[in-house]
Amino acid sequence: MNSTTQKSKLRIDFRTFFILTLVAVIPVLVGIWWLFRSFEDAYLERVGTNLSEIADTAFRSVDVYLQNQIIATAALAEVPTLTDIVSRANLDLTRDLEEVRRSIPRDEAAWGGMDRRAPRVRAILDNPASEFLRRYIAVDKYYREIIVTDFFGRLVAGTEKPSKYYYALEEWWRETYGDGGRGSVFVGNVRYDAGTRSYLLDMAQPFVSGGSVVGVLKVVLDTQPIHSLVGSIQSGPGAVVALIHARGDIISAPGYSSLEVRTYPATLDILNARDRGKRFFVSTDDPRSVYGLSQRGFAEIYPHLNWLVVASGNVRDLVGPLPQLRKYLMALFLGVILLAVVATLMLSQVESKPVIEEDPHLERL
Repeated sequence: MNSTTQKSKLRIDFRTFFILTLVAVIPVLVGIWWLFRSFEDAYLERVGTNLSEIADTAFRSVDVYLQNQIIATAALAEVPTLTDIVSRANLDLTRDLEEVRRSIPRDEAAWGGMDRRAPRVRAILDNPASEFLRRYIAVDKYYREIIVTDFFGRLVAGTEKPSKYYYALEEWWRETYGDGGRGSVFVGNVRYDAGTRSYLLDMAQPFVSGGSVVGVLKVVLDTQPIHSLVGSIQSGPGAVVALIHARGDIISAPGYSSLEVRTYPATLDILNARDRGKRFFVSTDDPRSVYGLSQRGFAEIYPHLNWLVVASGNVRDLVGPLPQLRKYLMALFLGVILLAVVATLMLSQVESKPVIEEDPHLERL
């Protein structure tokens, strides 16, 4: 009688292992992607919060600058030399007012053709008030021009000969004069001056005497200090601060020339985010960017300044090598699975052959 013993070194059901591997691969890959994506979203949310705080800092810096300029302009309106010239011009209020009003269009028409050396021009530009204003702006290079008008809106002093003589129809003059009571401060929007190839900002302050407006002072400022303020805000690596108009005009932003006419990216998304009360968002345009918004807009303080402060950063620069790390990790996992499948395939071919122990009496049977 023969006794046969069969032994196996290794026996693996390859099909079952392969199916289980495929079942495991997809959830693991999805899990890796989800973990990295969740971390990226959480990180970008934190970055967005930081960017909005940076935008708030920039807003306060520009606001402080504007407030300081308003204070300086208000101080000018109290200078005796200037108030005296306004008071002397307003002596015409004791004359025939109809005759005074009829003379204004004639003087306005003649003004443009007058030379700087004309007696009428010299009487205005060479008086003590004008000389004081020229000394004043010589101290600060960002003052481009200062003019003083009387109760009627007529020019009575200035740093240089302007193109107009009569200003009572100008928006800045009418708004500063107001109802003739205390008046109000006017801060105009940034405008481009082709002559100086620079962006300027108008600011006006009323002369008040006896509880009523008796004249108006206007200063023209170069906006370069605003550019310097915006550019000096420390926004961290990969992030920049921009001062824009709500219609998309770029007032100040790194990488944008003041002579360019370009619309700020994602302006519509920024306005939509403000309408919804969001402080930050991630754009969907390519390249993706994170935008942080200031809590307040300048229009809340200055009616003519519909400006917004935005701090932004490119997502690729902010997250660094994180997306690449995610790709490498998923590729590594797939490589390990592939090696496991190949090893299983090779090992599944190794089967032990039966070992038969022959019985010496087998032939007799």
